Amino acid sequence: MLSDFQTLTLALVRDDATRLSVNDRDTAIANAVTRYGQDRPRPRAEDVTASAQQFIGLPAGWQADYSTISSIETPVGRVPPTLLSPERYSLYLDAAQTRKIMLLDAVNVGAVLRITFSVRHQLDGSTDTIPVEHREPVCCWAAALLCDQLASLYSGSGDSTIQADSVDHSSRPREFAARAKHLRQRYFDGLGLDPKANAAGGTTVNWNAYDNQGRDRLTHPARYR
Repeated sequence: MLSDFQTLTLALVRDDATRLSVNDRDTAIANAVTRYGQDRPRPRAEDVTASAQQFIGLPAGWQADYSTISSIETPVGRVPPTLLSPERYSLYLDAAQTRKIMLLDAVNVGAVLRITFSVRHQLDGSTDTIPVEHREPVCCWAAALLCDQLASLYSGSGDSTIQADSVDHSSRPREFAARAKHLRQRYFDGLGLDPKANAAGGTTVNWNAYDNQGRDRLTHPARYR
């Protein structure tokens, strides 16, 4: 639960001078859970009954500005599952500002579609959706955020003008910055991720979808693809 994450995160930071507040700790953990959700989305599946042939309502558990569709199965229950190709559906915003799922191929009214989509992870005093094996990586990311804060705090500390009271403040920012880097790597290693894979990139692809009526395109027919 949340208390386990709080204890482990502070142990990883080793803030001996207690420069960090409880709010700093909890904010870092919340941000780490958000980051984890981007790298390991939490799946949820719900059945939706079609009230129209090509525009389907979103599942009840859909989270606005967060959820994305992983798959749509119809008809439901076949082995192996019958999944629609991603190019055969998309999200649609109508004039009433209501988001729906637009299907390229019509379905019968009353048909059941099983929609798998992503939702946020939850972590509080009673709910924890993060697998036990990923608890330490998430705490490592939270601790890295806190070490970044400590590096910034200590970088603003100047050396005492009195030699007897002088403390080597210049080494503390470097120490916490190095610790933050190490903790981030532990996060990536714990999840089996390559941090270089998160770099932005782009490519050119050949778009082979049909038109909105499901017919072949006039200027880009299938025989030329």
